[in-house]
Amino acid sequence: MDHQIKENGFHQGKNTNNDLAMSGNPARLKRNLSRDAVSLALKGEWERATEVNRAILELFEDDVEAMNRLGKALMELGDYTAAKKVLDRVVSVAPYNNIAKKNVARLTHLEATPAATAKQARKGGTAPHLFIEESGKSGTTVLQKPAGDQFIARLTPSEPANLVVEQNSINVYTSEHEYLGQIEPRLARRLIRLMYSGNKYDAAILGINDRVISIIVRETYRDRAVNDVCSFPTRIKEEHRVYLSDNLVRYIGDDNLEDDDEPAIDEEAMDTEWSDGE
Repeated sequence: MDHQIKENGFHQGKNTNNDLAMSGNPARLKRNLSRDAVSLALKGEWERATEVNRAILELFEDDVEAMNRLGKALMELGDYTAAKKVLDRVVSVAPYNNIAKKNVARLTHLEATPAATAKQARKGGTAPHLFIEESGKSGTTVLQKPAGDQFIARLTPSEPANLVVEQNSINVYTSEHEYLGQIEPRLARRLIRLMYSGNKYDAAILGINDRVISIIVRETYRDRAVNDVCSFPTRIKEEHRVYLSDNLVRYIGDDNLEDDDEPAIDEEAMDTEWSDGE
């Protein structure tokens, strides 16, 4: 959906914001805008995500989910002052909201790390299709020996990651060559053998929660020499699986769902799995 958005409003036209919210189906309008906001966040398009979430709040001023997403987007842009203002509003409206608590904690870490500010706004997301698990070709895992707390606070779910074989291990780095953590030895040994055989893999950060970093790894090329070898057999995937919300997978994987058949967005689940997680 292509929305015309201005700084503090939704649509430049004859109708007012309230007219738009009350005409037609306001619940569907809110759902569609929310899906746009989530999609933009997955792609790392934080400025546009900020605009869409502000548009939602113009229509539904106490929408806690939109405020949380707006706070998150502002943090990714390095606008910590504006983010704090939004998060303070969330806490006043919903003092026990878990996502707000996590965002506030992350903002505290970010404010304590001045060097993060310049890098934060430069981050971009990766292709949403990378987050859809495909049998035998993708898997999720939690990194071992993760980076320090303050560095983890700067990370963005959906940020690309690089897999580097070093001394019989696979270390994981950001696109700026900053260390993230290490893939579990058993899974690493399997992937190393396949990489040496010619396979290629992409990776991205799936979620951040306290000192836990989860990533998704996807096979992008399979060499003929190992054509019959699965990168992620079912047994391996179950041992290292990080739960990804079915709602999120369906949303990313199917853009053609009819509005009335679309699943609700589970903000709490996405916060845990991909967003901070958000």
